[in-house]
Amino acid sequence: MKLSIETVILLVVTIAIVGAVAAWTMGYIGASMAGTPDFTAQVQMCRTDKVYVMIKNLATVDIVGVSARIGTTALTVKYADGSDISATKPIKPGDMAQIVITPPGTGTIGTVGQRVTITITCTFADGKVVSKDVTDVVKSI
Repeated sequence: MKLSIETVILLVVTIAIVGAVAAWTMGYIGASMAGTPDFTAQVQMCRTDKVYVMIKNLATVDIVGVSARIGTTALTVKYADGSDISATKPIKPGDMAQIVITPPGTGTIGTVGQRVTITITCTFADGKVVSKDVTDVVKSI
């Protein structure tokens, strides 16, 4: 079978295009399968001086830091046992952890009946940072 030069060129170009499309598609699929850092946060404001939050790590990497704020006021964030969330004590992928958020000093989160929004920020082991706002009404126990 004898092929003309035009047929050979057309065949080479077609193979190159198919290869480029396949490489792009695999790169796109691979990037999307790598996962996006994310978390969920369920909040309970049942006291004026602290907030209980259940955080679930939805990512494929550890959460190595959690911070919180109301407006521009930074809040203290710890595990329920009082220890720090860190690279040596992270929230692992798929795990849930109870954290406690407290205001600085002897401050309060808000008054009973007040609707409060807290911004929770998680830092992941890969360096990515995700923030979410959670809102609840302060209750009294």
